[in-house]
Amino acid sequence: MSGHALDAPDTLRCAACGALLIDGYYFIHGRRERYCARCIRERDRCDVCSAPLGNRYWTLHDGRRLCETCHATAIYDPRVARMLFDETVAAIVSQLGMALRVGVEFRLVDTPTLAAVRAQDRPPQPGEAPALGLYQRHGRLRVIYMLYGLPKLLFRTVVAHEYAHAWQGENCPLLDDHDLIEGFAEWVAYHHLSYLGCHKAVAAMRESNHPYRPLLERMLALEAQIGPAGVLEYMRRAGIH
Repeated sequence: MSGHALDAPDTLRCAACGALLIDGYYFIHGRRERYCARCIRERDRCDVCSAPLGNRYWTLHDGRRLCETCHATAIYDPRVARMLFDETVAAIVSQLGMALRVGVEFRLVDTPTLAAVRAQDRPPQPGEAPALGLYQRHGRLRVIYMLYGLPKLLFRTVVAHEYAHAWQGENCPLLDDHDLIEGFAEWVAYHHLSYLGCHKAVAAMRESNHPYRPLLERMLALEAQIGPAGVLEYMRRAGIH
């Protein structure tokens, strides 16, 4: 191998195996790294971003595996998680005025615990993706459960989504339109990312192939007509009929 090949920059090498990208390369949506066809085809994937795992990765106690990039900002410490949760809620209240009359509790949990809590509400559906967060009401107790080990920005995005469900539970108690429920939650997460100045993440929400993306687009179209305050009032009216 020539010295030029040995000194090739990382952008010309597969981020997983380090091989030179001679015959083309692949991207993972939302990531800048490049991967060779063999790693895309054969390597196990990160349980957060779905990128092929390199030689260095982290295995969590519940079996999930995280790549180096996701591990670098992953939230493991319950105290840090609580701080980020409070910061996210405060930002949503400040930006959108979505304060709750009754507060919501916070729990940082692992995959089996989150799955068990989810199953209390409804049985898992075949092929359904594991939850990253969940809002549930248990009598008078209202709780947002969050999966530990999520990268910081994803953690805040999911908290914003689940907090929107808590707000719906208090302000739109009779709402049963799934598309409106999830579209609004994505709309709140979208605005929170905008508030944080995360423009790439905001753009990614509108470019992804996630099934909630069309629901978000409908809410943004509604916002363009009646404004953010109008969207909140629209939700309140939709949830009392």
